Amino acid sequence: MAFCAPKCLHSSTVTLPTKLPQLNKPDLHRDQKPPLPRSPSPPPPPIETSGRKKSKPYSLKILRSKPPFITDTNLVFYSKRIDTLCRSGQTEEALRLLRAMEDSNSKHLFPDTVTYNTLINGLCRDGQLEAALRLLRQMRARGCPPTVVTFTTLIHGFCTAGRVDSAFEFLGHMERQGIAPNTVTYTALIQGLCARGDLDRALQVLAQMKSLGGDCAPNVVTYTQIIHGLCQKRLFEAGVEYLEEMRLRGCRPNQVTYTALIHGLCQVGSFTRAAALVGEMVAAGCEPDRVTYNCIIDGLGKGGKVDLAREILGAMGQKGVAPDVVGYTSLIQSLCEKGMVEEALGVMEEMKGKGIEPDSVAYSTLVNGLRQAGKIDHALDLLGEMGKKGLKPVGATFKVLYRSLYS
Repeated sequence: MAFCAPKCLHSSTVTLPTKLPQLNKPDLHRDQKPPLPRSPSPPPPPIETSGRKKSKPYSLKILRSKPPFITDTNLVFYSKRIDTLCRSGQTEEALRLLRAMEDSNSKHLFPDTVTYNTLINGLCRDGQLEAALRLLRQMRARGCPPTVVTFTTLIHGFCTAGRVDSAFEFLGHMERQGIAPNTVTYTALIQGLCARGDLDRALQVLAQMKSLGGDCAPNVVTYTQIIHGLCQKRLFEAGVEYLEEMRLRGCRPNQVTYTALIHGLCQVGSFTRAAALVGEMVAAGCEPDRVTYNCIIDGLGKGGKVDLAREILGAMGQKGVAPDVVGYTSLIQSLCEKGMVEEALGVMEEMKGKGIEPDSVAYSTLVNGLRQAGKIDHALDLLGEMGKKGLKPVGATFKVLYRSLYS
């Protein structure tokens, strides 16, 4: 078997422009085995909302304190306060502060484009799209013209909410106003199209970006979105082709790019191809991270190669990548599916011994495995342990176990 992952991954010394994705944990459904965390999704493109250098967040005490005397620097101070409020989810407080700035009689305190963009981004992040649109209209009425950042922020917000058609309307609107879209704008649209499975249109946008070039040229985030979208459709060959294309265009793949393809190949049992891609990743100087390892463990487990999955989990520490609850839960799930519940219990104890606390998904996975193996007493013990830790069973774990007891 060519997938000698521990050796391949650790044979040689081997950055992300954006935050790495996390593996999400869905609910467990009644009469179903608890599913593993879903496959990772590349992060949304970074939306810049401020031209100013970010500062450390203010404490709530400062935020609620009496404003200082009005000086030329007050606009920056209050804009930073608005940014901090938005980041902490206090958009209503941020709106009130904006109103106070607008109502002040000081020309030094009147909000500028950066201030409005900051609040529009906060509203979009909260899903308050209509409020963001109202603020756009208000911004114009106050003599603050929207910029490419303003429109890109709104386009990203609408795409995230699944309103891709509205996002394209904004694209046309900004172009009619003579505001040129950039790479981030188009990448936000590609993300939205891929999320709803419209790959044909996403590829059309990519082709347009390549044709325009310059400030609209696709970057690593753009290609990663495309590759992930193709993998979601199980079009792995096309994904590999776009990986090669981005290399030829001088766009270096990162962990997220490689991981999207590796995970997809593992899911369909193409372990040899996945191993080769891991080798390419290492040779390119791109260190596999925890998400990459978790995807390999997940894929191997689903492919029935539990021993190799366990070997890779154990080898992670040798490269300075600490395993987490997601990787352990994947292995526990795979062991339970093969009826190896005693081994799964051992993995749970190993996880605890390393200071990694099992979460509700990990416990529920093992409880279901024990139930299916007929070890009801042990399953009940685990439920009791969960209760002591304040953890609730995921999905219908308790109901299914109760039904097993009294059916």
